[in-house]
Amino acid sequence: MEFNQKSADFLDEAFVAEISDAQTPLRAYILKLVGNHHAAQDVLQETNVILWKKRMDWDPNTLFLKWAFRVAYFQTKAHFRDQSRERKRLTFSDELIDQLALNEPNFTSEAQLQEALNHCLEKMDTDKRNALIQRYAGKYSVEEIAKQIGLNPNTLSQNLRRLRSKLSICIQSRLQTT
Repeated sequence: MEFNQKSADFLDEAFVAEISDAQTPLRAYILKLVGNHHAAQDVLQETNVILWKKRMDWDPNTLFLKWAFRVAYFQTKAHFRDQSRERKRLTFSDELIDQLALNEPNFTSEAQLQEALNHCLEKMDTDKRNALIQRYAGKYSVEEIAKQIGLNPNTLSQNLRRLRSKLSICIQSRLQTT
């Protein structure tokens, strides 16, 4: 019995951490669907209650935010259904809500972004990586770095632009595979 209680407590702690991290993305998603800050806050609270009640249905091996967005979607539909019954406010049709909900926001944690950045930087040629780091650490100007490595500042700027583009593609790719 004690082991089960400890397991349940651990899962509740993990769930609380997930739901806490999800508040900003959930609020943004719901606001996109309802278009009103007060209504979005109400729907967010209702969503949090449902998430808590259904916490045992969540599989910790899946993305919490995807599951939470789905719950928020249905809570938004319920909100508009309730509003249409009161006939006090303009409400969105189910078709419009479905259209707005098609593109769930993709929120990535800072830790995930940092891991992807580190991975992509490690794959990069040492000289190119050093040039990027020197430039974006804020200590050196393009002109100073160009002088250190023997390049024309315009050439270095173009190289840095290409490296940023490659780095961005690598990071996006890495985030999609994790």
